[in-house]
Amino acid sequence: MRTLSTQRGFLAVLAVLLILVIGFIGLAITYLYVGSATATLNFQQADKALNIAEAGFESAARFLLTSSLSGGNIRIGCGSLSGNAGLTNTTFSNGTFTATAVSGNPVYVNTTLSSSINSSTTTIPLTSASGFASAGRIMIDSEIINYGAISGNNLIGVQRGVNANYNTPHASGAAVSQYQCMVDVLGGIPNLTSPIYKREIQQAMQLQEAWAVGVAAGGKFTITRWNRPTEVAWTDSSLTNAANGTLNGISMLSNANGWAVGNAVAPNFSLLHWTGSSWNLSTLAFSCSNQNLNAVSSVYSNEAWAVGVAYKSTGTCTGSGGKHTFTILKWNGSNWTELTPATSPSIPANAIGNANLNAVHVIDTTQSGAGTLGFAVGDTGTILKYNGTNWTVDTSPTSNNLLGVYVVSASEAWAVGAAGTIIEWNGSTWSPVTSPTATQMNAITMVDATLSSHATAGWAVGNSGNAIIYNGTSWSSQNTSTSQNLFGVTLFGTGNDAWAVGAAGAAVHWDGSAWVTLSSGISQQLNAISAIAPQQYPFAWQEIYP
Repeated sequence: MRTLSTQRGFLAVLAVLLILVIGFIGLAITYLYVGSATATLNFQQADKALNIAEAGFESAARFLLTSSLSGGNIRIGCGSLSGNAGLTNTTFSNGTFTATAVSGNPVYVNTTLSSSINSSTTTIPLTSASGFASAGRIMIDSEIINYGAISGNNLIGVQRGVNANYNTPHASGAAVSQYQCMVDVLGGIPNLTSPIYKREIQQAMQLQEAWAVGVAAGGKFTITRWNRPTEVAWTDSSLTNAANGTLNGISMLSNANGWAVGNAVAPNFSLLHWTGSSWNLSTLAFSCSNQNLNAVSSVYSNEAWAVGVAYKSTGTCTGSGGKHTFTILKWNGSNWTELTPATSPSIPANAIGNANLNAVHVIDTTQSGAGTLGFAVGDTGTILKYNGTNWTVDTSPTSNNLLGVYVVSASEAWAVGAAGTIIEWNGSTWSPVTSPTATQMNAITMVDATLSSHATAGWAVGNSGNAIIYNGTSWSSQNTSTSQNLFGVTLFGTGNDAWAVGAAGAAVHWDGSAWVTLSSGISQQLNAISAIAPQQYPFAWQEIYP
């Protein structure tokens, strides 16, 4: 009996221990469950705080890049970002965000490549990385590149050919530029004063820049600049020019590289080069007096083209009779050269019918690092084609003067001119296109926002403030807010942010719904305009950890 009683006592103790163990396990499971639920909630709220910060950046980007420049909800500059009422302690979802510009922004800096790079290089070697943001976006020639960090004088964590853009080779010494606003955003729940959850991100936004040039006055080259040094405004940037030379064309590759050309000033052509900090006059003796340059097309740091008034071997650019030579100049990175039928590249043979060339556009269709296709257009419907080697006469479907040209791809180009003329090249031949106007069109710009090799939007502008818009299929009238003759047009974005310039310093802006007249900062006639980084797409943010 004692043994049985002992066994029962042992079993009772065992049962108590088992109950305690089961209870402990239950408590542990309950604790783990509650802890897991709490952790899940914490993660969810932290993610929401990150989402709030992301929403803050999207709001800041809208303020910096909106195409609206008048009325309500207009664009602001990077310098006006911090403290903006719409971006400070702003309620979003179950929290708030505040967006500011990082100290020292906007950043405007340039240097050169210390060695050449090919289209697949992922480390960008700079002559000096001094002044560049720790992460962000650069331009080399017209290619737009993102980078994540700096190591010595190298940019690393590189993403090439962004912003609906192609990656291409670049020569040693090519200009490297940066113009951006680094935005810092804090997102907090329930607020940023006493946050339970808080996240911080930073992201850079590339800023707009554009230049316009025109008729000389007061002993100066007429030049005006958009969004620099004063943000969201045009600033008169005219240069002393004792010869009083008028500028007729401009083509900007980047914030640190571009060319402007104009009327001949004895004994040289007018060729101005932008280096990122100043405009410098490049000299080349002309072949005859009045051999004015009408247009320029920048392709790479070591390639640009300029065209102008045809000339006769007798030493004059005017007068009837005799054979004329087309005026085409090429920049090779060091010098300008005037082409002849005997040079390489060559131009068409001298002929009585050789006319003045009014516009030129050359592009690299193969991402090879050199221009492979281009057109120059001129009086009496003249069209010259560049095939990457030489210039030849191309068959034209019109005898009207052609005043503007734009090459979209290897299978599409456009030209406009007198009497509202519009012609399109389909990769092999030029054909007339139905025009909504009979008014002279002086300039054209197009954009392929989808890299489909076909324009998705475009504008042409002309006399008496007339403008026509292309929607990817057809052209229609969309006249501007001025009656002044317009001579230049350029685009930012995908078509809803455009500028046109013209007589009496006219500057009109298209915001996606209407043209608005704004001050260009000068009163002289503006003949041409060129935008830098015409398309803008944001890139990945980076989180800032405490």
